[in-house]
Amino acid sequence: MSIFEPTEILEFLQDEALDCLPIDFGMGQVVLPADVSGGIKDLLTNYYKEQALTANGVEVHDTKESSLFPRSFVPSGKAFPENSAGMVDWFRGEVSFLHDPLPAGTVLSISPDGEVEWEIVKSIQARGSHESSLKVRSSGGNGLGQATSLLIDGNLCKFLQGHNIVGSLDLNFLVLNAFKVIVEEYGDYFGVSSAPDIAYQKIKNGDYLVKMIDINFLYDVKNDASVESWLHAAEMNARTRTGRALRDKGTVYIQKHSRRWAIKFYNKFREVNSKSKSHRLNDAFRGTGLDDFVEGKLRAELRLMPLELKDLQIFKGSDLTQERLIELYNKYMSKIEMKNNATLLDSELLELPKTVHSSYQLWRQGANLKELLSKRTFFRHKNILLTYGVDINFPPVNPELNNVIPLLRVIEASPVQVPQDFYEQGLIAC
Repeated sequence: MSIFEPTEILEFLQDEALDCLPIDFGMGQVVLPADVSGGIKDLLTNYYKEQALTANGVEVHDTKESSLFPRSFVPSGKAFPENSAGMVDWFRGEVSFLHDPLPAGTVLSISPDGEVEWEIVKSIQARGSHESSLKVRSSGGNGLGQATSLLIDGNLCKFLQGHNIVGSLDLNFLVLNAFKVIVEEYGDYFGVSSAPDIAYQKIKNGDYLVKMIDINFLYDVKNDASVESWLHAAEMNARTRTGRALRDKGTVYIQKHSRRWAIKFYNKFREVNSKSKSHRLNDAFRGTGLDDFVEGKLRAELRLMPLELKDLQIFKGSDLTQERLIELYNKYMSKIEMKNNATLLDSELLELPKTVHSSYQLWRQGANLKELLSKRTFFRHKNILLTYGVDINFPPVNPELNNVIPLLRVIEASPVQVPQDFYEQGLIAC
């Protein structure tokens, strides 16, 4: 009796020329015609596809649609990471596997005499969760009309989750699940063999090319006004050896025009509440806790581009473990010089009338307002502040100077921790 591996059976079942099934019911072999064997073939194909993936160590999950993620990952149920404040944002890479070219069309450059100078296959959109998408493009060829690799370009976490407020640093997991969604949408072009199943195992092992990657973390600066105050101070004072920071449309850039690496800081709360459809938080996530969680959060993001990745000897996903991603992030953040201070605003100050802001801040720092203000102004401000439970007749119990802090302390401090409730709601790919 011959014993076949699941992958061998799967390849046999997926043979396009197969129009019948030979089956031995214990009384000799019977050949079932195509009209009878079709349903059996589908059942066996699905069964052995799962067996082949399990044999290769690839986790197989039920892909039933959930209310939040109609075309997305299904939480695997594995242990929540201890510190998941960081995430992989944008990714550009290439997965090697044989498939029929995706129907994307071609861009040609034709010389005046009619010669084709060059041609490039166009990208098409793969649809993800909540109208998010990735650009995908077939590349290479085996000389028989089939492409040899698939280029993937886009925001992996947003593609899978529908948002990119928090996410995952597990690059292999993100690429694998994004690839599964792509296969689901364009499976007709990937069914030439067991190629997708082989690609799953390659991705799990990190055997795919990395051409660009964004790594980011969130930091809690307490309130929206303090985030804006920090960004303003960073715009004025942050710099690296190659030059000072630039600010454009609310975002502070370090090495904005570099072809190697760049860092940017921005107010995540304002981004997800902007008028831009591509940036604002999808209505499906309002009331989940994400919209409240993001208020007062500063986003810091590192982008590593092809030239820098090459110098770092980073070529494949296997070169970017979660520990390595954190190490790289910290390394490049340490290149920023931030010597000046930023004044951060506490929540009590934001509730006060603007006429007493300055008096309140001076009082918090231990100043004697009776000496600094006229008698009339002192008592007027005293009466206003008393309605908020502040008596400037007496110094604060603990005079606070920490609302004026070194700029660098914010990004040297521990990033925010993601509430476990977000995992339990299935809001994060993990």
